[in-house]
Amino acid sequence: MDISKLSSRPHLLELNRVERLYTGGQLLDRWQGLEVKGDSTESEEFIASTVKYIGPKKDVIDDGISRTKLEDGSYINLQELIKLDKNAMLGEKYSFACEDGQMGVLARVGDSLVRLVVQVHPTAEKAQKYLNYPVGKSEAWYIVDTREIDGEHPYLYAGFKKGITKKIWQDIFYRQDTQEMLNCMHRIEVNKGDVILIDSGMPHAMGAGCLFLEVHEACDYTIRVEKNYAVRKLSDDELHYGAGFEAMFDMFNYKTYTTEEIREKVIMKRKVIEKTDTAMLFKAIDYNDTDRFKMSLLVLNGQYLLPQFDGHYIIITTKGNIKFKFADGEMTAPQGRGIFVPADCRELKAEGNGEILIAYPFNT
Repeated sequence: MDISKLSSRPHLLELNRVERLYTGGQLLDRWQGLEVKGDSTESEEFIASTVKYIGPKKDVIDDGISRTKLEDGSYINLQELIKLDKNAMLGEKYSFACEDGQMGVLARVGDSLVRLVVQVHPTAEKAQKYLNYPVGKSEAWYIVDTREIDGEHPYLYAGFKKGITKKIWQDIFYRQDTQEMLNCMHRIEVNKGDVILIDSGMPHAMGAGCLFLEVHEACDYTIRVEKNYAVRKLSDDELHYGAGFEAMFDMFNYKTYTTEEIREKVIMKRKVIEKTDTAMLFKAIDYNDTDRFKMSLLVLNGQYLLPQFDGHYIIITTKGNIKFKFADGEMTAPQGRGIFVPADCRELKAEGNGEILIAYPFNT
């Protein structure tokens, strides 16, 4: 196996559908050009991931870790690929900062027929303290598509309203008053093309009707507070992974926001970085917004040389089938697929008519 060749080219990642508590998937099937089977609990795709899947489905390949097909027809998962040469795959400064075989940024995509469970993700400090896990999970959502469900405009919940305290939140939890949980947070309408940033510690719930592409840290821990969600009752372990209820409440950030403040906090504003005759590159999230990752959106109408980055990154083809040209070859990535780009892959060109999302790891 020629490791230098593997580290100098991008890797198209295989489809990797997983099961979640929430139902959906119809828009996801359509976006990825698959047979539309209708909505079910197979509502999410681990589109570019090096973390093991935590969920109800037991037969996911390689525990849900993304994999790629090699030239000889065999497959290798991303953790194994990275471990072949961490410096070449991740970049020297990331090979020391990332856990063994982990990327610094991941991506998944979900399609919500229903509202997702009320939840929060831990900060790195709380993940280490309560879950013995090295990183937390800040995340961003790019709304790829939407649909109205029962006549409702797509929406999400995020951030505590003014007046909400830890004591109030605990009391509502022990009463299991779901509507009051939702009333504690801001409800925000979302539209196709929106970019939403949710910091670790912020309570949230994606609403119904969204095909959301999620970029996040290398973590799959979701702390839930609804015991009776969807069609079954959740166990205590499914709420807090055995950390206990005191730890669960400590994983929330109890900062409160006005409506104007939460919209300013979570709804990102695009900014043009570069415009050419064949492409327009937008900033979606940068390191001033969060130091956990950054995101760009590239609209293509021809060919464009991707910006150089001192490390690895991932690409998701959000619109169109995009061709990628590199030092010793080229490949085409269908719409709705993920690509791992090693640190040693330079002079990568994208070509086609469509759009890609580029996600970079944390700021070192």
